[in-house]
Amino acid sequence: MSETKYCINCGKAIPTNATFCPFCGATQDKVASTEDQNTITSEQHNTPNQPEHVNMWTALKLGMRQTFTWSQRITRPQYWWLYLDLVLISLVLTIVLGIRAYSYPAFILSPLHVNVLQTVLLLIFSALMVWTSVMQFTASARRLHDSNRSAHYLWFYLLPLVGPILIIVFLCQRSEPAGKRFDRLASQPKPWTHKWWTWCLLVLLTLGYAALINITARDTAMDAALTTTSKSAATNSDDSYSDSDSEESSDSTDSDSDSDSDSDSITIGDDDIDIADQKAYSTSFTDSSWAKSTFKIDKVTVYKTDGTYTSGSGNDKKDFNGVVKVHMSIHAGQDISAYPTQAKLSTNDGQQVEADMDSDDFDGDLNSGTDSDGNVYFVLSKLSSVKDITSIRLKWDASYDTDDYDDDNAYKTFDTTLNLN
Repeated sequence: MSETKYCINCGKAIPTNATFCPFCGATQDKVASTEDQNTITSEQHNTPNQPEHVNMWTALKLGMRQTFTWSQRITRPQYWWLYLDLVLISLVLTIVLGIRAYSYPAFILSPLHVNVLQTVLLLIFSALMVWTSVMQFTASARRLHDSNRSAHYLWFYLLPLVGPILIIVFLCQRSEPAGKRFDRLASQPKPWTHKWWTWCLLVLLTLGYAALINITARDTAMDAALTTTSKSAATNSDDSYSDSDSEESSDSTDSDSDSDSDSDSITIGDDDIDIADQKAYSTSFTDSSWAKSTFKIDKVTVYKTDGTYTSGSGNDKKDFNGVVKVHMSIHAGQDISAYPTQAKLSTNDGQQVEADMDSDDFDGDLNSGTDSDGNVYFVLSKLSSVKDITSIRLKWDASYDTDDYDDDNAYKTFDTTLNLN
C-alpha cells in the first residue's frame, strides 16, 4: 500500500511524492529525503502536540501563549479545558468587577463628569474580558482546524439559533489527520506579546467594550432615576395633603408648638409609621438663580416615631426612630432635570442620610413652564427629641441639555442650610 500525505489546500489524501494535488491542482511542498518523508508522514497522522496530561492549567497556559495564533491546531481536550477556564475566569471577573462597572457610568460627556476610580475599574474589567474573548475566539478557530475545517465556519455564529448549535457540534468532533494542512503557516518568529499590532488591537477592543458598558450603565442609571411607581406616588401624595392639612391647623394655633399626638401617623411607601411627637417649621428658602427656574422649600417637619422601625433590606437594612420631611416646589423656566428625591441631608447633631427611595415622585425631567411639588423623606437612625434638630443642610443636583461645551452652568449642585426655629 503506497504512503499518502494530505493536500495543503483541500486536505484530501494524495501520494507522498505528488508535486500537485490531482483534486484541486494546488502545488505541494517539495519532496524531501526518504528519512524526512517518513518523519513527515508519521507526523501527519498524529494529533497536535499536547502535554501527556491535559488539564485546566496546561490548557490555560497554551491558550495564553496562543492568544493571537490562528494557523495551528488544538485538540478536543485542550479546547474544552480552556473553555472551562475562561468561563470560570469570566464569572469571577463579573462578580468582582463587572457588577460595579455596570452599576453607574464612569464618565458623562454632557455635562462632562469623570469618576476616576470607576474609570480605572471599567478599563481593567474591559481589558481582561477582551483578552479572554480573543483567546476563546482564536481557540475555536484552531479547534475547527483540528477537525479539518476552515475557521470561516465561525461565520455560522451569525445564523440565529441554528448557527451556534452547528458550531458546537463541529467543536466536539474528533481530530482529523488532514487538519495538518492548517499548520503550514504556524511558524511564529516571536510571541504575540512582542508584536505592536496585537497590543493596538487589544487597546481598541478594550476602549470599544468600555464605551459599550458605560453607555449601558448610563441608560440603566437614567431609567432608575426616572422610574415611577404610580401606586406609591398616589399613596404619598394623599398622605402629603393629609399631613399638610393637620399641620396647617396646628400652626394656626401655635406654629412652634407640638402637634397633638392622638392617632398620628405618616405613610412612607407602603409602610404606616406611628408618630409619638412632631414639630413643623415654616421656611422661606427660594432660589431662582439657575436656568430661569425656581426652587422653594416652605415647610420642614421633624417626626419622632413611636418605637423603632426598619428601612431597606440586605446590607442596606437599618433601624430608625426619626423622620425629616421636606416639602419642596419647583417651577421649571426651561427644560431641566432636577433630582431633590436623591438629595443628601445632614443635621446639626452630626447625622448624614440620603433621601428615602419612597419619597414623592415629583422630580426628574421637567418641561419648560411646568410646576411640581412634593415631599422628600429622610429617616434618622437616632432621635431623642424633635427639638434636637435645629438646622439641616440639603444638597441635590440638577442639569439641562446643551450643545455648548463651554456652558459651565449646565450642571448645578444646590447646597442650602435651613435653620429650624
